[in-house]
Amino acid sequence: MKTNTVSDKILKLATFNLNLLTTFCLIYSTRSLTETAEILEVTPPSISHSLRKLRLHFQDPLFTRHGNTISPTVFADDLYAQLRKTLEIMSDSVDRSQQSNKRETIVIYSPFSAAVHNLAIALLEIKARKLNYKIKYIETNIGILDSVELLNLRKADIVFSASPVMSSTLTCVLIRELTPVLVSRIDHPFQKNSISIEELKNLDLVSHLTADNMIYQRKQALLATLKTTRITFETNSLIMLLTVLSETECIGFITQQAFDRYRHIFKLRVIQTQFSVPKMSVYITYRKEMEHKENFMQLLHTILDD
Repeated sequence: MKTNTVSDKILKLATFNLNLLTTFCLIYSTRSLTETAEILEVTPPSISHSLRKLRLHFQDPLFTRHGNTISPTVFADDLYAQLRKTLEIMSDSVDRSQQSNKRETIVIYSPFSAAVHNLAIALLEIKARKLNYKIKYIETNIGILDSVELLNLRKADIVFSASPVMSSTLTCVLIRELTPVLVSRIDHPFQKNSISIEELKNLDLVSHLTADNMIYQRKQALLATLKTTRITFETNSLIMLLTVLSETECIGFITQQAFDRYRHIFKLRVIQTQFSVPKMSVYITYRKEMEHKENFMQLLHTILDD
């Protein structure tokens, strides 16, 4: 498995208890081991033990006792000056992380771009119902894990697929059937309202790459029916596919829902096929444990009702 390179400095920190630095800064600020213990809600002996570890690591006494008070050494003064700014930056980062995580993120994976047709409605519903969620939608076309792995490894909360998922820990629901249609730009040289397989062979076809195995199989079966049809361009981007269709003499299949949404923007028209094109099922899968979360179920019903 490929891993990113870890810097030597980070590796050194991994072997050092960073909590000791917080303890040091508190001792420096309060000039009292007892007060530091009260702040951290631990016993004074545990603070003394932490101080011993710090002294051994830095090979410096750090603090010297004068009667009932302690005073920092010159080394401790320098160390505190360096640590204070660093720890304050770390504290700010932790605060920002906590603030950003106040809204739970729902991660949605889809291996084909037409799976979710109107997440904007779901966002409006989140706001209207004051659901404590934000949506992270990831359109994944190639090189992803399958639905079961994505969900069980907690990489996703909702996964769309073109085939049902069978698992005792997951719930899978058929939500719609998508109808593929053949489209071209409005002023395409081929101006007939319908097209035969023989006529299609003389035109250039664009194809949408996908990671979904069922969609891939359907596409291969269709290409086998069309036989010598030329695929000129393949892409995993719906926008790129629509752009190529609108600016070239290529034709290609998109869903009826995608056509209805983008026909005016990209100036597309439908060419009726004189051969059958199979419909595509859309399933939504999620972990059964999520059914116990009322907010999640409200969000899910919003997506299912779309």
